[in-house]
Amino acid sequence: MGFDISNFKGTDKLYDILSKGVTYKLIRDESDLNEEDRLKIKKLKEEIIQSELSDLSYEDVLSDISLLVNNIPEDLTPLQKVRWIYVHLGKLFSYDYRAANDINYGIEKDINPSKFIGRYQTCIQISEILSLILNDIDGVECRVVQRKLPNVRFEFRKHHVGDEVILEDNGHRLKLMLDLTLDLYLIQSGCRTMHFGYEDDGTGTYDIIPSSDIRKMDKKLSLINEDGYTDDKFDDMKALINSISGLQDKDVIEYRLSLINRFVKEFHGYHEGKQYIGMLFNKLLQLPYHEYNLYYHEKDDINLKTVYRITNGDAEKWIVYSNNSGFISTSKEKLNMILNQGWITNSKSLP
Repeated sequence: MGFDISNFKGTDKLYDILSKGVTYKLIRDESDLNEEDRLKIKKLKEEIIQSELSDLSYEDVLSDISLLVNNIPEDLTPLQKVRWIYVHLGKLFSYDYRAANDINYGIEKDINPSKFIGRYQTCIQISEILSLILNDIDGVECRVVQRKLPNVRFEFRKHHVGDEVILEDNGHRLKLMLDLTLDLYLIQSGCRTMHFGYEDDGTGTYDIIPSSDIRKMDKKLSLINEDGYTDDKFDDMKALINSISGLQDKDVIEYRLSLINRFVKEFHGYHEGKQYIGMLFNKLLQLPYHEYNLYYHEKDDINLKTVYRITNGDAEKWIVYSNNSGFISTSKEKLNMILNQGWITNSKSLP
């Protein structure tokens, strides 16, 4: 395939994970499979390794992982190596939004090669791949564990997983909870992470790393520059927004959107882009808004966009957000035209 991952002890299992495509209920022991399924898995692995079909995107994923595992800096502590891998791997993956719409899609066994995806994975595959790489580092133990998440639908909460990491760092034993899936949009937007050694389960099971220590580590590892994180600039922007007065209601919307637009970034995945826009609006817009999801079926894929209706007094502004194109101004009339051309919404309040 044009690259060498022979130095990575988890190579075979990595192929197992990636070759199953959307098979998010990972089969850790193939003895659980019947003979027919084992043959299918073997055939799929061979197709992945040998295929040069660009639409599968697996070669890119494996190449990037190969680059990471073969270039982990040697002169780092175990914790620094874990952090280095965590951030760089977080730049690679995107959450598969289809699992958010159908929980069975995310957990059922499915080995249909027509559903192959590349960088789009669920928490299970992302956590498994991170665990494989971290367990290849001397002095680091990692296992995938179920997590309970607040403020999400129960059926998704009970299936979510993260990584439990145990390591020795500067004479101290640390037990940390890492949740790369939840940090994807923060890593890809250059913001500070919120799920790397930052959470406990409420019973004191896990250690907490101070955010100041994370910042020092990120600077040492060149994961941020001297300007810091993207969200370091939010307070200054918020102060600038609040310093302007005397504008008409409509102009207030336009002005604040123009400032927010300075922070809008391009994302590989729709899910991360939408999460980031939500954070920008909650921290900087300071105006009421509603959001509506649009989707368009394209063969075996779904194209997703988000429509925002922002209000200020009697004024309103309609925009469409795309993770590739950013904000696009629209109107109720144009949205009606879009809906008449095959786009679909489940919202009953969208005009």
